[in-house]
Order: sequence, then structure tokens, then C-alpha cells
Amino acid sequence: MKKTNRSIYFLYLALIFTSCKKTDEIDLSTLQTYHHVAIPLVSAEIDVEDMLERDTGDIISTGNDGELFLAYVTPPTTINASEIIDIPDQTFSISVNPAPQNLPSLINSISFSDTNINTFTFPHGEELSSIDFSQGILTIEILNNLSHEVVLEITIPSLVNAQGIFFSDILTASANNPAVTQANLSNYTFDLTKGSLGFNEMVVYLEVTINGSGSPINTNDDLTFSFTMDNLEFSSIFGDIKYQQFDLGSIPLPLDIFSNSESAVQFLLTNPEIKHTIQNSFGFTANMGMQSMYYEDLQGVFLGNVLYDSSASGNLQAAPFYFPTIEQPATQGDSVTSVITMDAANSTINELINSTPKSIVSSPVVVVNADSTISNNNFILSSSNISVSTEITLPLEGYAGGWVMGDTIPFDFKVDELFSSQTDIDSAVIKFSTTNGWPIEVDFTLQLLDSNFNLLSSIADGEIVLQSATLDANGRVVEDSEQKVTFLGCDESCVDNLNQTKHVILLVTAGTSDYDNQQSVKIYSDYKLQLSMSLLISGRMF
Repeated sequence: MKKTNRSIYFLYLALIFTSCKKTDEIDLSTLQTYHHVAIPLVSAEIDVEDMLERDTGDIISTGNDGELFLAYVTPPTTINASEIIDIPDQTFSISVNPAPQNLPSLINSISFSDTNINTFTFPHGEELSSIDFSQGILTIEILNNLSHEVVLEITIPSLVNAQGIFFSDILTASANNPAVTQANLSNYTFDLTKGSLGFNEMVVYLEVTINGSGSPINTNDDLTFSFTMDNLEFSSIFGDIKYQQFDLGSIPLPLDIFSNSESAVQFLLTNPEIKHTIQNSFGFTANMGMQSMYYEDLQGVFLGNVLYDSSASGNLQAAPFYFPTIEQPATQGDSVTSVITMDAANSTINELINSTPKSIVSSPVVVVNADSTISNNNFILSSSNISVSTEITLPLEGYAGGWVMGDTIPFDFKVDELFSSQTDIDSAVIKFSTTNGWPIEVDFTLQLLDSNFNLLSSIADGEIVLQSATLDANGRVVEDSEQKVTFLGCDESCVDNLNQTKHVILLVTAGTSDYDNQQSVKIYSDYKLQLSMSLLISGRMF
């Protein structure tokens, strides 16, 4: 029995060895399986601001309700007090002939009085009532051509110090010698109303004593009293400043948002606004206006005038024109702000801000006391100024057709790194999944670029069209469009291009719904275009 069992055991082993004998070599690479693989390529959420930011820098702003607008701001222009009025140095003299006839000798003293009124003139014909000096020097000099001592008592009621006391001084000049005295005017108010005119006049009282030395006085002997006021600066001025005009300079402002876009077949912004903000701390009203205001293309060719209704009567006119009056502060040291607006209601700017790149060129002026037939009661502080700043706001509100925008998306993915050289792909398809949250109809094209931003190929080429999101009665998006899934074939060259792609540009061709009928929409910052893109591959893969 044991022998029989042993024979069976060896037979079993022999059968095992026989069955394990390697008669042919097996190629493991032929052991392929069939797969369907989805490779994510791009996933992005893009708003209009993303599409424009690369071209517009930081001019895109967001309003209180999230609405987007373009804001072009010019540097403020300031007119300072020193440009309105400057106090020139003043010099005048008084000559006195003390003897109506020759005197053989003068032993006693003689005295006489004189009142002198000197009229000041200012560069623009200003009629001033008073000046508070912050600095200045008054120099009084006696030129004594007499052989006698001369004593001058001088009182100037036009110069009043902080205590309300008139300026006065005594100056003595010895025989045939000059004498000089000086006074600091920084504590004085210059009252120019003491004369008969009531403005621009300085009154001087003179008391002259000649102490006789026994020498003769001839009729050609004279005394000269000279007055000089120099280095004059003011802290405040009161009076009638009169008419003046100031040019604020001309700076062309390019409106080239549509030039920066890829193209704009038709786009019109329906609610543009030019806002001039003027701060005035002078004690006078003023008017700002335009000597000229027009559009030209980016090569400097005239396109058309900007018309404005300055009378609020519906009468649109080309420049020159003036805006409403710039108000003045009621109290010294205060400032008032006037805001002057040009919009579709009072001008033609809404007709000209469209898809044509252009510059707006203007020559603004500020006019002080425009009515030269009346008298004015003005004040100027040394710190007073008029500051003018201009902002052009272009809300992204309007209608568009064929407006092409673009955004660059980084891309760094090599499809063939997932597979071996033995992979046999039967088909490749690009799947797009898109949702439109913009109030505009869009179609888009994906441009594949290499590391040097050279174009490799384009995908979709406008084949994917998305309907506008749903709007409410106010033109605000209330619901995104339904998600749309699109499949596009991707051949071998398409896959090769994906392997070389480093950047993807998403070009969106936008058009507002019913733009042919000029249906206006407004763009808000929360509007999004959602895009995901994946590569679907089927085949035998190892």
C-alpha cells in the first residue's frame, strides 16, 4: 500500500513539472486594456474686469452697488492767491519848497503842515479797500538840501496797527544831510479808504519844522520826503478784484478702452459723465468754461465738437461756453465745493463716446468777476485757492455688438506624459462646460500659445455660443444661463499643440441682447463667466 501511494506521489510531481515547462516567450506589452480617460485642462471663473484689466490698468472702479465703470482722472489744477493778485512795491515822494522868496537868513524856527494823498495802482485795476500785511518794510527818507535842521513828524492814518493806532514817527535831518527811518509793516492793516475815492489811496500827514541856523533860504532850496514800501506780502486783502481770466492748460485725454480690446464692431456707452469738482476758498464767485472742447482720433484728426447747453434751455452750443457759477464761501477761511457735470442731459458726450478710439481735447478757463460793469466786495487770504479736478466716468452701461475681449490663463500640462509610447488612442475630444452670468450674449475662442506667446492653434473659433443671463426689469442679472456642455474633436495635431501650450487666451465676442434695438445693459462686478475644459481620450493604454 505504501509503495502504491509513493508511486502516485511521484506521478503527481511529474505532471506538475511538465505543466510548468516554458515552451513560448510571452510579450507583456501586448497585455493592454481599453480605457476612457478624462483629463482636466482649464477651469476658470472670469468677470469683465478680468477681461479688461490687462489693458486698462487701474482705471476700472466699482460703484456702491457693484456696478463697474471706467474712471479717467486728470491731475488737479490750482490757482493760488499769488496768481490772483500781487502787491507790487510802492514808491512815492513829496517835495516841499519852504520859501516863497529868498530869505537872507533864518534864525528862528518855522513850521508848516501838509496832507498828501498818494494813489496806488495794481496790475489788473483792482480797487482795494484794505490789506493786512504779513510782511513788508516801510522806508521814509528826508533829503535835506537846506542849511538848517529839519524835523519831520509823520502820521499815516492809512496804516493802523493791531491796537487801532495810526502809524507815526519823528525823523530829524541835520543841515544838508539825509535821514532815514524804517518800520516793519507785519502788524499793520493798510486802510485804503481814507481818501476821496474810497479805495487805493494812502493818506499821509506831515508836520515839518525848520530850525534856523542863520543861513539863508533860497527859493530853489527844497526838501524831499520819499516813501518806499517793499517786500510786501499779505495775509488778507479786501476790495474789488475785477475781471481776470486764467487758462488751466490743455491736456488731451485718450479714451482708448475699445482700442485696447481686441475689437469693437459697435459699442455705445449710454451714460457717460464728465464731472468738474471745484473747491473755492476765495471771497469771490467765479465761472469755469471751455474755450474749446472737441474730439480727435489718436492721430490728431478732428472728429467733432462737444456741444453743451449752458443756459439749461435745450440750446446746445460748441465752445466757447461757461458752466454755472462757482460759489464763494460766506466766511473767511472756509471753502465751498461746486460740482459741475456734463452728461447726456446737457451735452452731446453720449453720442461721441463709442467704439472709435479717440482723445478728448479741451481748453478750460476760470474767470473771476465776469461782469465787469458792477462793483464787487471780495476778499482774498494768502492761503486761498481754486482747485479744479476733472473726472470722466464711463459706466459700463450701454449696448454692444462684436466687442471682443481677452484674458490670458496660464497652462502647463503635457498630455502624453500620462501614457507610454505603446499607447494607442482611438479618439480625443475636448469637452467644454460653460455657464454665462453676464448680461450679454457671448461666443468664445481659445487660443493656444507657446512659452514665447506664439500662436499654436485656436479651439472652438466661435462655435460655442452662450445666451445672455436672465435680467430683471432694471437690467440686472437675476439668474445665470443654463450650463452648456459642448464636445469638439481634437486630432493628433491638436494633442501635440496641447503638449506645447504654456498660455491660453480666452477671447470672448460679446453682444448685448437685442443690441440692434439699442437695448442698454449695465455691467456689475459680480457677473461671472464660468468655463471648464477637459480632454476626453479613448483607446488602448499601457
